[in-house]
Amino acid sequence: MLFSRRTLVIALLLSAASPTSARSQDRAALVREAFASPYGKALTIELGKALRTSADPSCLAEKGLAADQLEPRGHDIILSWGTRMFESTGALIDQQNAANPFPGATERERLERNADVKRFLAIEQPMRQAKVLDLVFEHFDRYVLISGIKLGAVSPVATGNKELLDRNPIGATEDALERFVAKSKSSALKRFLELSEQAAFAQRAATGRITSPPPLPHTYFRGVEDDLAALCIRSGK
Repeated sequence: MLFSRRTLVIALLLSAASPTSARSQDRAALVREAFASPYGKALTIELGKALRTSADPSCLAEKGLAADQLEPRGHDIILSWGTRMFESTGALIDQQNAANPFPGATERERLERNADVKRFLAIEQPMRQAKVLDLVFEHFDRYVLISGIKLGAVSPVATGNKELLDRNPIGATEDALERFVAKSKSSALKRFLELSEQAAFAQRAATGRITSPPPLPHTYFRGVEDDLAALCIRSGK
């Protein structure tokens, strides 16, 4: 049973890997678990470095903030705002899905309880988490840049940080999934992947029917400058 990598990625995106598909009650947990993953911890360390480099020393002294306090407080800020981004963008897509239901949704949900599909979803978990993290940090960095917040970029896409790029598990997870699917004789898994691809196209079509453009994801970080100011990160040209 052969499926293209593109088909596999589509299936993963629809297995709660993105804000466009996660069930509303799962989104906060998705972001929280992603930050607790090895890649999430590595990105949090990088955020801490950026905060320590960018924070105003005189402000830190005035507030009585130690450098080692910046990373955990920065983690709480990005976790909170990243969750807000996912929940807000997901709510818009929920409305479109409700107005344009996918006919195979019930069957697909039932197949998620199959042992082979569960194994597939377990293998892809690091990829799901990495996609969440990449989205959060890329849009956070974009908002920081556009808003003139004096904080260095964190996302490895923006910085080209090879060590962080190498720690991203997406490539290795895709390879593991391809091997798993190639060896599988499960008709349930085959059907799950077929429905996932169909659902992706249906969802894309439904999203295209939105009459007024939704807010850009980075705009959901509007106001984060106030939280960063509490950590002595300045804003303004």
